[in-house]
Amino acid sequence: MFKKTLLALSLCLAVSATAFAAVTEKKESGDKYQVSYPVFTLKKAKAAQRINDDILAMVTKTKELAQSSHPTYVAVGTNYEIISENDKYICIIFTTWDNMGGAHGMYHDHGIVYDAKSGKRLPYTKFAKAIKGEALYDGIANRQFKVYVSDLATPSDAPFLKYIKKDAFNVSKDYIIKNGKVYLMYPPYELDCYAAGTTYVELPKK
Repeated sequence: MFKKTLLALSLCLAVSATAFAAVTEKKESGDKYQVSYPVFTLKKAKAAQRINDDILAMVTKTKELAQSSHPTYVAVGTNYEIISENDKYICIIFTTWDNMGGAHGMYHDHGIVYDAKSGKRLPYTKFAKAIKGEALYDGIANRQFKVYVSDLATPSDAPFLKYIKKDAFNVSKDYIIKNGKVYLMYPPYELDCYAAGTTYVELPKK
């Protein structure tokens, strides 16, 4: 019986090892910058390289801001959160932030979903029906689409929507998949105040 239990456990561990990516956290700091970012190892080495190159490009772009003189930055950096991953896709939030010496710094949460086999970024339409900006605007305004603040639990009335012209409202390219649901992401001050953080608009399932 003990041997059977060990065998079953070994099989479970083998499945887990092949179903998820290996992730190594990298940290760097220097004059006015502090970055943290993931490095992935996948079964498909080319896919991992494509993902890692994409992330490193965002890190490099952020670090370059530290050398800017117009405007001047006090500090810049990056961090990340892995939202979900399986043998089909990897979903992360990659955050870039900066401080120009004001009352508070500013950040942007980039929701990115990578194809685990090709390493390419996947559009939200892979998981949800395509929608135009005006239809999304109306759906948020009439509460057809749920909107949440940064904790993805507290509802938001998207109070800043009224200051945006309907024909100028864009469907965000940033999104995540969590618990089987697709959420478009909007930065602070676009749909709600800074304290609300990134806002999330839940889309209908495909």
